[in-house]
Amino acid sequence: MSKVIRWGVLGTGGIARAVARDFRFVQDAALLAVASRELTRAQAFARRYDIARAYGSYDALLQDDDIDVVYIATPHMRHGDDALACIYAGKAVLCEKPFTINAREAQAVIQAARDRGVFCMEAMWMRFIPLIREVKAQVEQGEIGEVTHLAAAFGYPLPFDPRSRNFNPALGGGALLDRGIYPLSLSFYLLGQPASMASEANMGSTGIDMTSHYRLHYDSGAVAVLSASCAVYQPSEATIRGTAGQIHIHAPFLRPHRITVRQGISAGGYRHRSLHWLAGTRGYQLVKRYLDKPLSTLGGQGDVFQRFPGLGYQFELEAVTRSMQAGKLEHDIMPLDETLAIMQTMDEIRQQWGLVYPSERF
Repeated sequence: MSKVIRWGVLGTGGIARAVARDFRFVQDAALLAVASRELTRAQAFARRYDIARAYGSYDALLQDDDIDVVYIATPHMRHGDDALACIYAGKAVLCEKPFTINAREAQAVIQAARDRGVFCMEAMWMRFIPLIREVKAQVEQGEIGEVTHLAAAFGYPLPFDPRSRNFNPALGGGALLDRGIYPLSLSFYLLGQPASMASEANMGSTGIDMTSHYRLHYDSGAVAVLSASCAVYQPSEATIRGTAGQIHIHAPFLRPHRITVRQGISAGGYRHRSLHWLAGTRGYQLVKRYLDKPLSTLGGQGDVFQRFPGLGYQFELEAVTRSMQAGKLEHDIMPLDETLAIMQTMDEIRQQWGLVYPSERF
């Protein structure tokens, strides 16, 4: 029998609630404990999600010898210190994005994890969604030729509250860290590290970026045009164009249920490409070694639909659980070196605007 990996979660906010709901879809993973800085919050959270143990401090959870891995769902500016505390306590770490406030903190966490032989990963759940992995495979196999352009945007307005984590610089607020990290991570995942970058931002009254834009240039000649906002609606879609076709990731691109693949150019324009399908009594299954989830083609040829229960956090939770069962210290879909490179890029972006968070240590 496979070892059950026992999880704890730090924090009881919206992300913690979403993650807790998706544990029921993961085999060999048990959400055993939750911690908050207020015991009553932890107890209420534990009752709601049928969690056995509730702690009124993060340190108390870290002293629990039964916990194997901790999901860090605390505010942005706490990620670095909380990750280090977990590592020093011998706990594996899955840390909510952004991994830390800046690259300096990220490097400290990564070095500590490697020195102590503890599994550690940024919780970029988007990369583990099945259709995002399918897009990655299509690009790597050259199905749309050489990639020349990637466009992605993620934004929607929120009620302005200068004290909230979205707008308060002391809490790491702004569009970049909370939303811009998704299109940036997608670009790194599909195209790698850029050769150069330019950006601009519309700054709000609290000194954070309300809307920001990033243009990444690659040695291959490819360009990624990315955007994020907490002030205006953006399409939350992504398109990857190549010399032999394109892939469109329908909204929301960070956890899509639909992609459209068009391959080849003729006088009539793009012709749809039909993927390889295996007929079954209840729809279709995509013939891929890593995908065994039910899929269906519900539109024209080239439209790929994939439905899954929950919000999609189960895929990264499963990946970490399997990694720990296998004794691995990193996962190749979200390796620590790439997390660091993305943090360095976000540091460079903020430097172009002159944005420094009060909690940063230099």
